[in-house]
Amino acid sequence: MNQSNETFRYPSVRVAVTENCNLRCEYCPSDGDSVEMQSNALETEGFKQILKEAVEVGFTDFSFTGGEPLLTPQTAQRTFDLADFVNELRDDESGGYTKLNTNGAHLLRYQDEIVTTGFTELKVSLDTLDPATFRSLAKRGEKVFQDTVDGIMALKDEVPIRLQTVVGKYNIDQIPDMIDFCAENNIDIKLFDISRYDNALSGSAAFANDNYISLEAISTALEYRYGTAEIKYAVGGYGHPKKVFTTSSGTKIEIRDTSPSAHYSSELCQSCPNYQCQDGLCNLVIAADGHIRFCREGGVDQTIPSHDTDGALMTPQAIRLNLAKAAGIFSAAQNVEHHGALKSSRLHLPLSVL
Repeated sequence: MNQSNETFRYPSVRVAVTENCNLRCEYCPSDGDSVEMQSNALETEGFKQILKEAVEVGFTDFSFTGGEPLLTPQTAQRTFDLADFVNELRDDESGGYTKLNTNGAHLLRYQDEIVTTGFTELKVSLDTLDPATFRSLAKRGEKVFQDTVDGIMALKDEVPIRLQTVVGKYNIDQIPDMIDFCAENNIDIKLFDISRYDNALSGSAAFANDNYISLEAISTALEYRYGTAEIKYAVGGYGHPKKVFTTSSGTKIEIRDTSPSAHYSSELCQSCPNYQCQDGLCNLVIAADGHIRFCREGGVDQTIPSHDTDGALMTPQAIRLNLAKAAGIFSAAQNVEHHGALKSSRLHLPLSVL
């Protein structure tokens, strides 16, 4: 882990309230953060049991995600109930956050609930401002695209917003417009290189392999324009060394480039056939069925169950012990430099592109 004071801080927790989504982005893994479901999806009370133990163990930072958490009235209500539950449980002085990850298609429908829930930040997945590119990537029409943009505009003065933009050959020429849009509207943006998943919705890692480009050139151009970047890691000092640039208007531009390095655990990761994967250990995931995941590519050996052999949710004590075990695995993770394939497929842009 990367922490200046070398003291342990728990990683953030992503809570997948559903494995289903209304978009079909080809680079996404099937079932989102709930890869390889191990039992039936949890109801709200089951999630609350796990979240209560997570807060008791010491986790303070939570993002609610999917699939798409606002997919149906049921999943949306579950999301708001669980976010309220965490906010009530957590110590006000913990400094923790409660964030919502969404594709934005239903922001307008749940605008009031999003505001009143009091999310620390709204993270909206949007890869383009061009309807045709959106249709090609998400496999949905212009109405969904326009609802997403309109929802962002309706909420930008109510809740801090950050766009989550996956960069590939399909949208690299649109990134300057995305950054300008964010700067004009007091919105932050995080640029991701494509993660390769064999279980991607495209059917394999082929889409990612065909469209992957390094973000090195974008980082160079941003540094030329905005100066030296701040280096940031995920909560607890995990994940990748991300560069953060700040525009004159205060917009943050974050670069998640997986090519330099990632965090891995000798106990957990080295037995995985996908070691060293791009993502490594970044945050803990409570899947839609309640099992604990460390990543999107590991198998059953890289998970911790939350149900017993009879299919019932484990006792609070057992859940608490499993969450503490997960925290211990993170605490021993080390930053490992990437080599070889991850450093290929670079597209060098002229500095004037930004």
